[in-house]
Amino acid sequence: MSDTPQPAPGQPYAQPGQPYTQPGQPYGAQPGQPYGAQPGHPYGAQPGQPGQPYGAQPGQPYGAQPGTYGPASPAPVSAGNPVGRTAFLVTVIAVGVGLVGQFLLQLLYASIGFQALSGVSSILEFLVFVGAAAGLVLGIAALRRPAPHLLAAIAIGIAGSTLAGTLVSVLSSAVYNLGF
Repeated sequence: MSDTPQPAPGQPYAQPGQPYTQPGQPYGAQPGQPYGAQPGHPYGAQPGQPGQPYGAQPGQPYGAQPGTYGPASPAPVSAGNPVGRTAFLVTVIAVGVGLVGQFLLQLLYASIGFQALSGVSSILEFLVFVGAAAGLVLGIAALRRPAPHLLAAIAIGIAGSTLAGTLVSVLSSAVYNLGF
């Protein structure tokens, strides 16, 4: 064997008089320095630039202590889309009035009679139609705003189907009353 000392297994060769470098560090880097740091320059600072003080995070101003920040500002709370919410509520109320009205009309037809409640049925259908139309218009207006669109889209769908159903009901009643 030779008199030259062999490096420990897994350690790269170093020149005589230089300590062995750790795996993954460039030649000449001191142990404990991050990769890319020049010897004598803490945390990779270039010559002429001040180094970061001990405990400071990169990007923090010099002298700032970690964890000392300004007063916490509350996160902005999104108000949502008030027009879309209104459209949804108007449409749901219109559909609810229509459903409850139809249920009550069926009960009243059996006790009072059909002829006495035909005017009440027409007024009820008109109120449902106006409520659904208002919900549709508000929903379309809400979709044009830069806000969440979920409730506005639901209102448009419900209002559109309610309008179509009410129109078909009114037209079929008109055709039945006129033709027969």
